[in-house]
Amino acid sequence: MKRVYCLYRVSTKGQVEKDDIPMQKQACHEFVAEQSDWHIEKEFSEKGVSGFKIAAKDRDAIQDLQKAAVEKKFDVLLVFMFDRIGRKEDETPFVVEWFVRQGVEVWSVKEGQQRFDTHVDKLLNYIRFWQASGESIKTSIRTRTRMEQLVKEGHFKGGTAPYGYRLVHKGRVNKRGHEVFDLEIDEYESTVVRKIFHLHTAYGMGPQTLSRRLTEDGILNRAGKNFVAPSIRNILTNPIYKGVLRFGETLSEPFEHLKIIDDETFRLSQELMEQRSRNREELRRVPRRLAKNCLLVGNIFCGHCGGRLVTSTAGTRYQRANGEEVYRRWWRYLCYNRVRHKGECCGQTGYSAERIDEAVRESIRKLLDGLKKIPMQTVVERRYGLAVDDLEKRLNEARRIEAKNERGIKALKAELAPALMGESKFDPDLLGDAIQAAQVELDEARRLVNNLENELADTETIIRTLERQHSRLVSLSELFDGCDLDAQRIVISQLVDGVYVSSGYQIELRLNITLEQYVECMDEVRAGGEKTTVVLTA
Repeated sequence: MKRVYCLYRVSTKGQVEKDDIPMQKQACHEFVAEQSDWHIEKEFSEKGVSGFKIAAKDRDAIQDLQKAAVEKKFDVLLVFMFDRIGRKEDETPFVVEWFVRQGVEVWSVKEGQQRFDTHVDKLLNYIRFWQASGESIKTSIRTRTRMEQLVKEGHFKGGTAPYGYRLVHKGRVNKRGHEVFDLEIDEYESTVVRKIFHLHTAYGMGPQTLSRRLTEDGILNRAGKNFVAPSIRNILTNPIYKGVLRFGETLSEPFEHLKIIDDETFRLSQELMEQRSRNREELRRVPRRLAKNCLLVGNIFCGHCGGRLVTSTAGTRYQRANGEEVYRRWWRYLCYNRVRHKGECCGQTGYSAERIDEAVRESIRKLLDGLKKIPMQTVVERRYGLAVDDLEKRLNEARRIEAKNERGIKALKAELAPALMGESKFDPDLLGDAIQAAQVELDEARRLVNNLENELADTETIIRTLERQHSRLVSLSELFDGCDLDAQRIVISQLVDGVYVSSGYQIELRLNITLEQYVECMDEVRAGGEKTTVVLTA
């Protein structure tokens, strides 16, 4: 009597729900019943296991079968089809051959016995699993393509709704006629999402700090548990909140009905996340951890060696005239290179944080007050007015030449028919050459018109971006005085590329490009070097 071990496998949840394994099991039992000397000793089932993506060494059922084969516990391995063993063309053929070498017969209900008596048997074995692998790849391609199409069309691709949304039926059906879900903004959860983005962009709170803040505020996730940092990080980096669906590298166009966060807030959030990443340390201008008493932590540097200044505290005890003992403590900025590697910096070791913070705060306040007085049109005219005027003049001239050539070709073509009939004073060959030359000039004029139109469109896009930036700067100027230390720190990080401090409390603010465009319009501040700078003494 031959001892039979059966292996059943389904790779997707859908196949599990359709009871594919009972179907395979019934077919195997019927097949064994037809054999006079076979008896099923044991059965193995794998649910939701991909035979293409998962290697045999990572599949418990295959490992158990191989162990049993070495111990000579069975004589026949039976499957519904050979691809139930696996679909990896660089692995599964050799797994099957390994069982045969152990003295185990490998059978399929649909395909019979896999033998290795000749080289042809080995080739057919390999071809079978090569075909199975190809089918998996084609299925994957079809699935991915359809998912990408759904995303581009603005439809939900399936799974759990992202936090901030709920699943609803809107009458859309799949190819089988089953009604499928679409996304809709959830009123309560969307307010939590907005709170997360606001605390992140306005106060610089990272995922860990945000998780603690939400817990303190009694805000729980959908499962009724506390938010954890990885979940918040996923929220902050998911483009769905600006209305953009994503599948892998495929992104849809923005859909207004899915938008919870505006584009500018999302952009600022990504910028903060990127600055905080370890591989962007040199570009970081915001702190990874918020200091309670320092305004410029993360964005202040030594004016001598360029190294980042770190925060520290100092203190002293003294007695008042009445005998009361007092302990005074203050915050300082220290040059890390000077403290740890004295040979790398010749500057001052430390600076009073309060003294520097107040000088920078006052300078930023004056800059923002000045910016509010600059009309948007003044900035546009100064930066792009002449360029736009020049582009428009060149475009009008190019269009004039284009129209002139079109009229010339039309006139030459009208003269061509009479010339061919001998009714014109012009030679047909000369007319043909003239038409060809005029066509070359027309093509060149059209290319120039197209290039100038694109350049003008790009400039107009920049102007619209500048208008949005102007609106944001005005809002920042109104926000700065009334906000707390954390919010002021984020405002400064958006305006200043770096605060550089030298001996004697010489402070240099290196403004970012956006702020430079406005500062150039202010009489009291002049641009200098590659970056606009403001030099002051604390």
